[in-house]
Amino acid sequence: MDAEIRCSCDNTKNRSACWVTAINLASKMLDGFVHSSISLFKNLRVLDLSSNFLTGSIPPSLTTLQSLRILNLADNNLDGTIPLNLSGLQSLRYLDLSRNKLTGPIPDSISDCQYLNIIILRLNFLNGTIPEALGTLSSLNILDLYSNSLSGHIPVDLGELSVLQFLNLDDNNLDGELPEELGNLVNLQHLYLTANKLTGRIPETFDKLIHLETFAVGGNYLSGQMPSYIGNWVNLTKLILIGNNFEGNLPAETFSLPKLQRLLVSDVSNPGISFPKREVIPESLIYLVLRNCEINGSIPEYIGKWPELSYLDLSFNNLSGGVPESFQKLNKLFLTSNELTKLPSWITKKPKPSSYPKADLSYNNFNVKCTNEKCSGLAAVNILPTRSFIDNMKTEKCYRKHNSLFINCGGEELNVGKDHYHNDTSTSSFNLSPSDDWAYSFSGDYLWATVNASTLVRNSTCKDCTPETKIDNDFRLAPVSLMYYGLCLHKGKYIVTLHFSETLYSKGEDHSITGKRVFDVYIQGRLVKKDLNIKEIPELQNEVRKLKFPAKNK
Repeated sequence: MDAEIRCSCDNTKNRSACWVTAINLASKMLDGFVHSSISLFKNLRVLDLSSNFLTGSIPPSLTTLQSLRILNLADNNLDGTIPLNLSGLQSLRYLDLSRNKLTGPIPDSISDCQYLNIIILRLNFLNGTIPEALGTLSSLNILDLYSNSLSGHIPVDLGELSVLQFLNLDDNNLDGELPEELGNLVNLQHLYLTANKLTGRIPETFDKLIHLETFAVGGNYLSGQMPSYIGNWVNLTKLILIGNNFEGNLPAETFSLPKLQRLLVSDVSNPGISFPKREVIPESLIYLVLRNCEINGSIPEYIGKWPELSYLDLSFNNLSGGVPESFQKLNKLFLTSNELTKLPSWITKKPKPSSYPKADLSYNNFNVKCTNEKCSGLAAVNILPTRSFIDNMKTEKCYRKHNSLFINCGGEELNVGKDHYHNDTSTSSFNLSPSDDWAYSFSGDYLWATVNASTLVRNSTCKDCTPETKIDNDFRLAPVSLMYYGLCLHKGKYIVTLHFSETLYSKGEDHSITGKRVFDVYIQGRLVKKDLNIKEIPELQNEVRKLKFPAKNK
């Protein structure tokens, strides 16, 4: 079955003939292009040329292979469009064109391949809308369109795919509301809709999706209450609601879902999330993120007793009281920007315990005495800067005040005209400049990406850049929050100018060109720009993009 070239022969008395039925040449270091003469193998059932270095376009002649069941051209460098007329592939079951450079639309003629079980088109540059005709593929089990440039609404016709088990539309430009008809996908196990522009509420019809194991809708503009029926999705392992505009509380039953491993929620308001009043002990929960959810009061001690919990992020809430002693067993702990006042003994006692979590406890109200001006805290435990520490730096460290301040975020010292940009290449989570007149801090952690200190500052050199655009060659990565402080500025009115440049994802061969960077901008603690999407700021390639905001230093 794994032969590179597989044939079938007929050696009956009156005839002797052989024909090629399978070409399996995956991962063979092949280059060149896919030759149209492959279409001469009229009895070909399998064509697998995946994981090579093939270039050029997909020959339209391949669509005449009426016996073809598996077409796998994934992980090459193919460009051009998907052939418009796929009607000849009447036997096709498996189509994988992922991880190429294909552009253009998904052809409507794909609906003529009525026996398709699996469609994988992820990590291309496909655009246009999702064809409504996909809804006629009654045998479809997997539809994966992750990381393209598809736009428009999610077709209601997808609700006709009664046997669909896996639907991934992550990282596109889809907008509009979630179709109620998707609630008819009663066999669906994995639903990925993150990093789009979806709006409105989660439909009540989704209560029928009782087989869901993954529900991921992070990074959209969904709003309204989080549905109470989520507590009935007993097969759920991942619930990703992070980065939306939900309001109200999570159903208390969510914390008791028997298989739930990852629960990620953020930016919830009116009145926000509260912990279950009674003690709950989830069996499987490993990751818990409840960030910026307007959680008030103290942190329940029972959270530290959850047997599998290793990652906890309760940053940017209104939590008060102390850090529970039971949190010592965690691997990572983020309690940044709350109102906490008491540190646990595993931080304060001497000698230090042999193990404790990597923790960010900055921007709280701990009464901590600093032993040096940078107040770095314990190794692997960032407990400072506190709010009072920043205030003290403003009043005590400023020997000479300035009327202006220029920082090359993530870059070297640089002069642009009469403006002198300060070096900003430190990789620590908090840094006070050598001149003591400005500082930065960043907080949080990357949930999926592997990032270390050496990658927190990046360089992307552009050709034919002016001195001003060279500012944007260097940039700093910050997982959740990045704060800059001008510590020695005169009182009065200022203009804060933020420079933006698309450098990280500017190369066409990088599939992450479709990635999004959306964030809120605060100046002097005031929200001045919500959901700023860098890619939507108009610019020409290698041109500086700027946003200016008035500010007042009191």
